[in-house]
Order: sequence, then structure tokens, then C-alpha cells
Amino acid sequence: MTDNNQIYDTNHEIMYELNRQLLNMRVLTTVILAITVILAGCTGVGSLGGDGDSNEDLSSNGVETDTSNDAEAGSGAEDGTSSTVNEGSQTEDNWFDLSEPGYYEFDLAGIDRKTGEQVTGRLVYDAEAAGDGELTVSVDYEFGSEQFQSTTTGPADEFSAQLFLNEAYTPIATLQGVSLQYLFEMGFTDPAIGNYKQTTTDDGTQITEVTEKRSYAGVECFFVETTLDGTLSQEGCIRDAESGIAPYAATYTDEGDLELKVELVEFESR
Repeated sequence: MTDNNQIYDTNHEIMYELNRQLLNMRVLTTVILAITVILAGCTGVGSLGGDGDSNEDLSSNGVETDTSNDAEAGSGAEDGTSSTVNEGSQTEDNWFDLSEPGYYEFDLAGIDRKTGEQVTGRLVYDAEAAGDGELTVSVDYEFGSEQFQSTTTGPADEFSAQLFLNEAYTPIATLQGVSLQYLFEMGFTDPAIGNYKQTTTDDGTQITEVTEKRSYAGVECFFVETTLDGTLSQEGCIRDAESGIAPYAATYTDEGDLELKVELVEFESR
């Protein structure tokens, strides 16, 4: 009986860890989005399906969901905390696209994976036209003990896959992850203020809610909070399925500590 109990406890711990990783979109996000980037050749969410009808009834299997179409309500709350808003910025579809010239700067904060300490950092992608359908893309990434810099010139349509085969990919995977997680949870309906979903699992009660509209460096989005038993587990500022990845995301540990925050602070479409 003792052996059986030990096996049960071990399996329970394994499943708990897998569920935690799924919630924080770490392992699953990296795998799914690496495949997505390679196959789609772009870094935005792209067309993921769904008809954009945010009034769809999402209740199923004991899950209570109330999705209100209040996208215009509270639109004055566009108070994203981005430090630099470029007046020339455009909020066009798939705003983060490394196959086109542009400048993207992100502020980072969270846990250094090597030291376990809270650190800050930045990530910059600078893409400039090099002629004959080519781009020169510079990457500058610093986050605690992690650093990565590179400058590459080549065909514009090849950068999306090439540039994410290094540690600088983690922040972008997080932005993509919160976008995909929201769309999966909400049945691929576009975000709108008041959208709400409550799910009861073995780990507790998870609530995902769209609370307000924000803007980060000119990129408009809908702010989403996810809690587990009342403890904040994830934040994101989501765009619809056709309009690219989130410009802001934050994930938290089970203890409520900031794990990783990624925030767009400057964006220029050239």
C-alpha cells in the first residue's frame, strides 16, 4: 500500500507541475509557437480561425462563461504604462513582423533563470531594408545573466524562423503564448471588455477576464487578467486573431512572484 501511495503522490506531483507549466505557457508555448513560426513564416498570431463574434456562448462541461460585447465601454482607460509612445506608430494588423522594416523595443522584468533573483532587461529588434528584397536585422537582448547580440543580413522572408533560435526568443514566446491561450480559452472569439470565463479544475478555480482597453507604444489591445484561486497568475494585453501578438504580457509563479514581464515601450513601422 505504501508503494501505491508513493506512486500516486509522484504522479500527482508530475500532473501538478504539468498543469502549472500549461497555465504559465512555458513549455507548451515554446513548442507550439516554434512550429507556428517555422510553418507560417511570420511572428504574429495570424489567422487562427473563429468568426470574431464575442457574443458566442462558451459555457460547456461545467464551465460558467459570460462574454459581454462591451468593447466600447471604458475605452477611456487606455492607460498602458509604456514609457515611449511613438506618434508615428501604426496599429496595423500583425504589427510585429520581422519580414518588414521596423523597430521594436521591449522592457523586461522577472526572475533570472540562473540566479533566481529578480532582474530587469530589454529586448530590441531593429530591421532595416538592405535592398533587393533583403533586410538587415539587429537583435540586442539583455536580461539578468543572459545576453545575446547579433546582426544579420538576408532575405526578408527568412528572418522569422532564424531569429528565434536563441534565448532572445523567450519574451516573444511569452507574448505569443498569452495571445494563443486567450483565444483557445475563449473559443477563438476576439477580446472585448467584459469577456469572462471561470473554470474549475483540480488545481482550483481559474478566472480569465477582459478588464479594459490599453495602448502600448501606439499598439491598442484589451487587458486580460487570469487568476487561480484569487492569486494573479497571468496578465496580457490581447489583440484579435488577425492583428498580431500581444504587446504586453506578464506571468507569475505559484507564490505570486513576477516570473516574466514583457512590455512594448517603442515601436516604429518603417
